[in-house]
Amino acid sequence: MYGKGLSTMTVWEKTLINLQKGYGKLMSFAANASDRIRSEINIIRLRMQIDDLRNTLGDHHRSIGNKLVEMRASDSLPKSFDLFFAGSEMTALLEKIDRTQKDLEILLDDLRHESDALRAVSVPDEEKAA
Repeated sequence: MYGKGLSTMTVWEKTLINLQKGYGKLMSFAANASDRIRSEINIIRLRMQIDDLRNTLGDHHRSIGNKLVEMRASDSLPKSFDLFFAGSEMTALLEKIDRTQKDLEILLDDLRHESDALRAVSVPDEEKAA
């Protein structure tokens, strides 16, 4: 006559509703946790790639430095830096350095994007707790 109100529900009906609500909250938590873990793994992967590229850049810089030291020791250092950097080995190393620096910038942008995405996922969780 008045419809089913909360007070006229049986214990089993209330239990079923509470279980459904709990299931919904659990699924929401699992989805948020999954997104966060995925973002954290991506950040770690990007940081590892960035470290590798930085090491590669260091190797290239050391190669150029070693070549300069060798040329200076043998008194074959060109009078003009233009002549020095025009050498095929130095040109190739400088091109590798440029490519590696571009790759590093791309990875740093990806890392910033992942960090922003992680913050966006974390903010709603903090708002729910408040």
